[in-house]
Amino acid sequence: MLTLRNTWFENGHKFVRWSPDTSGLLKHVKTVLYDQLKPHLSRRCSHIKGHGGVKLSVRYSQRLCNHFGYVARFDVRSYYSSMDHQIILDLLRQYQVTPAVISIVSEYLSLPNHNKSGKGMVAGGAISPLIGALYLTPLDKLMEDLQATTGIRYQRYMDDYVIFAPTRHKLRKAIKLMYAVLDDLKVEVHPKKRFIGTTRRGFDFLGYWLEPHRPLTPSQVSLTRLIDRSRQLLERTASITRLRQYVRRWLQWHHSGLRGLTDKRRGFEWYWRYVLDNYVVS
Repeated sequence: MLTLRNTWFENGHKFVRWSPDTSGLLKHVKTVLYDQLKPHLSRRCSHIKGHGGVKLSVRYSQRLCNHFGYVARFDVRSYYSSMDHQIILDLLRQYQVTPAVISIVSEYLSLPNHNKSGKGMVAGGAISPLIGALYLTPLDKLMEDLQATTGIRYQRYMDDYVIFAPTRHKLRKAIKLMYAVLDDLKVEVHPKKRFIGTTRRGFDFLGYWLEPHRPLTPSQVSLTRLIDRSRQLLERTASITRLRQYVRRWLQWHHSGLRGLTDKRRGFEWYWRYVLDNYVVS
């Protein structure tokens, strides 16, 4: 039996606090669930531990950008809050997860669901990333099949994913089939967070701007977050020194793990001036 202490919302996501005993149990369940799901989770889903994370997704996508003429980038709208509980449980049964683990996952989903909608999952929970990987496995399987038959390529990080194709026709086919899978899963793509076109136009993925045969740069979304978080930090600490440290760490993270693929012509002082020029300091 899981024991829930309280719930709250932050940045559009529902978070929970479990009792200490429940937190310990969920950490154990996470290990067991991963072992049982591991054979079924796609290597192209990179947010799972051991699958490479954000930086692998960006490196792989940049390499594909250099070799494919067409790309589609999508983000599932309200991913965590849209997940259907019955679909999750059916997928667990399909992949032969043990009944004891399925029972705990069912509680994990239903206890914070105060309005009994049968939808939604908490963010930040021990098993939430695994369920986030599980939910779109039908899409992962579809894209793996299309890779074998049409030569497309695909990469996913949680609910952000890209599809590369050698021709416009093959990209359209992949997108049409993608929508059918998402309909079955009762989720939809965010209409304002998608791009469909040629790779030479460039596109935003996981905080980076990708163009063929050009260094990676921070996307406008990433720069906007830098400004917003810098402003929040300054409001809390009123310390320019602390803010400079944050911007320096942000830049280090931006370059790290990408094996020299980023554009380093703009150094720390350029980004520091960018932060100051965008009215972080009044």
